[in-house]
Amino acid sequence: MPGVRSAPSTVGCVDDPSTLGRWDARFLWHPWSASVPAEPRLMLVAGDGCDVVDVGGRRFLDARGGLFNATVGYGRSEVVKAIREQTAALMTYGLGAASTPPVVRLAAQLAELFGRPLTRTLFVNSGSEATEAAVKIARWYHALRGEPSRQVILSLADGYHGTTASAVAMTRLEATRSGVAPLPEGFVTVPTPRCVDCGRGSLHGDCVVPGPQTVEETIVRLGPGAVAAFMVEPVLGVGGIVPLPAGYLMAVRRICDEHGVLLIVDEVLTGFGRTGAWFAHQAAGVLPDLVTTAKGLAAGYVPLAAVTARQGVFDVFAADPVVGGLRHGHTTSGHAVAAAAALAVLQVIADNDLVAHAAEVGATLLGRLRADLGRVPGVREVRGHGLLIGVQLDSVVRAAAVTAACQRAGVLVRQQKEVVAVAPPLIVTSAQAARIADTLTQATTDTAETMS
Repeated sequence: MPGVRSAPSTVGCVDDPSTLGRWDARFLWHPWSASVPAEPRLMLVAGDGCDVVDVGGRRFLDARGGLFNATVGYGRSEVVKAIREQTAALMTYGLGAASTPPVVRLAAQLAELFGRPLTRTLFVNSGSEATEAAVKIARWYHALRGEPSRQVILSLADGYHGTTASAVAMTRLEATRSGVAPLPEGFVTVPTPRCVDCGRGSLHGDCVVPGPQTVEETIVRLGPGAVAAFMVEPVLGVGGIVPLPAGYLMAVRRICDEHGVLLIVDEVLTGFGRTGAWFAHQAAGVLPDLVTTAKGLAAGYVPLAAVTARQGVFDVFAADPVVGGLRHGHTTSGHAVAAAAALAVLQVIADNDLVAHAAEVGATLLGRLRADLGRVPGVREVRGHGLLIGVQLDSVVRAAAVTAACQRAGVLVRQQKEVVAVAPPLIVTSAQAARIADTLTQATTDTAETMS
């Protein structure tokens, strides 16, 4: 057939930068970015610790942690060793027919980290898949208990839970929704607890912040027995690195209990030390019914995500008339190599006390940025928890300019609309955190001067 080769060529051996650049522009479809970028994309070839290296040999301090997932840094020998050994022994096997030791160990490790009764974990491959699974589990749970009318999933208007169909239906982010209708039904958003006028994530003077009562008002409006679950991020990620107000999660936990609604906490971004606690819901003193995790679980070394449920939720599925269990899963759900990598990642976090380290270094970095950027024109707010920090600027243009200036200075940060996000690996040193603060302050100050 025309265009089809009978055997692989030597393409996989090419490492010439100019050739790779041409092939990148010709063959690769990049997600979440312009097809023709204004500036050439970085071609990264290596990484160690908190640094990544491009094809020309230039080093960058990765203050965005990949896509917020490189939590234990690059080139961890412990994780690489675990991947190599498990790949040689048994790469994986379908969990519908068997178990493998690393998957069993990881499930037990998560049960220990979450604490009772969050003891049952379903493994999937991405945060979006975890969202889809959690939605199905919530609806099935009510149906198996004799309430099939409980189908509506509530979420925050500025929340983000992925890019698969149900996840898109749960958000009002226009970039994900535009052009893909019709979306699945049964999803309703409630107001985000942030200022409706200035968009800030906390109270400022006369700011009005919608409270948890909007969740209850929506449940009541939709009618008794209509709502299956409320899904929420403890810190809004794509929505602008916005921590929920103190007490919000506790209040919605009570509301959900009063109305028979499951509480799903999305810890895809915040889990495994990112906010200075193992899990943000634990710091808030809240017990969810379901928790979704991903990014920090395998720290970017392999794709892996999970849904962890209360034992009581798991027990209900034994009554399923079809299989007496869960009718959901993927070919690589609970991949053995991914589980081995995750076990090594969790060991690195524990052995190096990275959760406490993230809390300490993050608090210092947040304080520095608030002090240094507080009087810079165009900066509206600096907020965050642990090593998850957002600098709210007054325009998308300014945020893009600051992000580009940081990259020119050798520090990678992430732009999210008007917000510049900072989320370095949890191993970041105090000196590296100071460099991040210095670079971001200089870039923001210089941009303020050129855009004034």
